[in-house]
Amino acid sequence: MNFANHITKVTQASASQENYLTDGKVTCRYAQLPEILAVIDRHLADQGIQPTDCLAIECINSVPSALLLIYLLVKRMGFMLLPPSEHADKSSVLKPIPQFCHYRITILPMQTKDSVDWERDLGKFIKVEARFHDQSVTSLSIIETAGKLFTRTSGSMGEAKIVVHSHENVLSSANNCVNKYQFTSEDRMAIPVPIFHMYGFGAEFLPALLVGGSMDLQENSNLLKYLDRERRFLPTIAFITPNLCEMLIRGWKTPRPYKVIVTSGQRIREDLFRVFDPLCGNRLVNQYGSTEMGPIAACDPSDSLDLRMTTIGRPMAGVALRIDRVNEADSGDLYCCHPYGFDGYMDEAGNWLHRAEQWHRTGDSAKSDAQGSIVVTGRADSSVNRSGYLVLLTDIEKALETLDSVSQAVVVPINSESIQGQKLVAFCVKKPDVQCTDVEIRAASAKILPKYAVPDAVMLVGSLPLLPSGKPDQQVLKAQAEVLLDNVS
Repeated sequence: MNFANHITKVTQASASQENYLTDGKVTCRYAQLPEILAVIDRHLADQGIQPTDCLAIECINSVPSALLLIYLLVKRMGFMLLPPSEHADKSSVLKPIPQFCHYRITILPMQTKDSVDWERDLGKFIKVEARFHDQSVTSLSIIETAGKLFTRTSGSMGEAKIVVHSHENVLSSANNCVNKYQFTSEDRMAIPVPIFHMYGFGAEFLPALLVGGSMDLQENSNLLKYLDRERRFLPTIAFITPNLCEMLIRGWKTPRPYKVIVTSGQRIREDLFRVFDPLCGNRLVNQYGSTEMGPIAACDPSDSLDLRMTTIGRPMAGVALRIDRVNEADSGDLYCCHPYGFDGYMDEAGNWLHRAEQWHRTGDSAKSDAQGSIVVTGRADSSVNRSGYLVLLTDIEKALETLDSVSQAVVVPINSESIQGQKLVAFCVKKPDVQCTDVEIRAASAKILPKYAVPDAVMLVGSLPLLPSGKPDQQVLKAQAEVLLDNVS
């Protein structure tokens, strides 16, 4: 796909010319794109940036961020998507960038007072910093970075790696989403999930661009912000996290006429799914994907409630899935063959760690239901041996979530042993207006779990630390669990 030609057609099409991108402060119509992309081109050239340079982009959900990403795709420049650096006491804690990136570009938040004539002063919100180059480091060649997109894995299950994508594959994968969810230029997409993450970027932002649909980019969205922007923007499509989904259950008083609402990351519990689905017109879909492969599978909004609630539905166009297992009735390792998947993994210096193979091991366990649909049962590597039994952490989590007091549970192993084996700590979010203690929850779990599967400790938390994808941050939880058990011992 030639993205530059495609954007030209979108900006000239009568169906999309007056459609727009907004972030609540400023608005940009598609018809304005050629002029504004020229402004970005001049600004980057003034900063000494060459078309062959590779850029590290700290993105926020804003119109300037979106415009810069469009520019980089049009010019086929190599770039890496990064979350914004943390700001404390007006000093930035800069996130590391790969050694093969020549510049760091930070998209600065826009204040309301800056919204007048923002197009003419766009450079004010695009901060460019050249990085120091260590001549001893062999960076990627021009051919390897041009037309490439770089992201980092979450590192939730180990050390983060740099994932390499081609622009063409990412755009083709986005087109799969267009076809799966039937995006059109008449649709209005609410985007409260980060566009520096492949979920927000590849599954909604890019598909919206491909059809020329209007977009509402929401930074650090919460219940009140989403409800306010929803009232103003009137979205027909939204991609959200399970956490926001749970908040919207409390905020929506009447059903909404959505065309589709998509969630990804941690699967929504069945009891929440049943409550939320009728509030969005029975159009809730859980999408399955990864940083490496982008969107892999999803149900159709028209599928039955049970299918959408319990399975990942059917693969995207051209995608194949297989389950490697010992017995037909058991779960097994889930593998994906994707025509638009990633190129491979690199280290921070730009050296290849591993080239992508035809079949990619997703790291998840899965099985088939009676109709042949795929059911993801948990992480394949989220298991421990306790008292001679293989214990799946997801089985413990599901059991804990059946308790009347527990809303959500995540179980993590830590690097110490008990008489049962490797120690386990369960982090539990209790249901609203329920009074209980960690001791009571652990005692209740002993009544529904085998002795060897009972967590060694339970920690009650108000909420779970989340990754941009909406999944619980396992590394943060493991660190907290180590501290908890150290204090106990």
